[in-house]
Amino acid sequence: MLLTRVFSPVRYYAKLVTFLVGAASASAWGVASSLVMACLGRREDIQWLVARFFLHTTAPLLGVRFRVEGADKLETTHPAVLVGNHQTMLDLLYLGAIFPQRTTIMAKRELQWVPILGQFMTLAKAIFVNRVKREDAIRVFDQVAKEMKRRSLSLFIFPEGTRSASPVPSLLPFKKGAFHLAVQAGLPIVPIVCENYAHVYHSKARRFDAGEVVIRVLDPIPTTGVTSSHDDITALIDRTRGAMLAAIEQLGRERRAKMGEREALLPPRSGADAQEGEGEGETASARLDAPAPVHK
Repeated sequence: MLLTRVFSPVRYYAKLVTFLVGAASASAWGVASSLVMACLGRREDIQWLVARFFLHTTAPLLGVRFRVEGADKLETTHPAVLVGNHQTMLDLLYLGAIFPQRTTIMAKRELQWVPILGQFMTLAKAIFVNRVKREDAIRVFDQVAKEMKRRSLSLFIFPEGTRSASPVPSLLPFKKGAFHLAVQAGLPIVPIVCENYAHVYHSKARRFDAGEVVIRVLDPIPTTGVTSSHDDITALIDRTRGAMLAAIEQLGRERRAKMGEREALLPPRSGADAQEGEGEGETASARLDAPAPVHK
């Protein structure tokens, strides 16, 4: 027990450094490869190439494996707006497992100024959105919708807008941007869910273990006949979020079944950490069985 308490934080920080070095290396490699890919006329594939590079160079060092279910839907539905749940920085790795060719990512404008990563994303033509100025965001969405149709590009976005960092299967409320964009471009939405991976990585518990993480690609949701009205967009968001939340909870049940009677979804909790979550004193099973919040 004592060895475990000592070794676990050491392993956590060692793997954290490995992850950060891997991300920086992939970004630096991306800056260099962007210049080459641009000369070859394949700028649309830069993000796909770097995501795969990061996955295959860093994931083995961390002992993290990703298993993708329904990957064929990414090939048969293109172009499209891909939406995925956002848990922690480890999501950067799972992008490498599902990111299709001829796809770009939408990110908050602040990332443009992150050293190395920002330069790579700029060269790779990532789409930066000012989340504070609504008028700027709407203008960008209109331009992006036209470009996606003209160049047959898909777009990946985290509709929650920020990391949930939840130790149990859950979703934050969705922002409307991805859905307005899908309707404007007349493209289907492809929901992608990554199971809650607190059994592998959880920062507050200083946990960074080896293990498998399952990603499930859900059936595409068409936007044909959907307008940009408030009611239509709200209904589209609710349909997408509902399907994703149901899938995440199902993956959670499957994970618990694999791990037996242990609390697979919650890291060891004590002190202040025990008060975190969606309600103080609330059990994991109660949180899992609670009804999903209604989108407003």
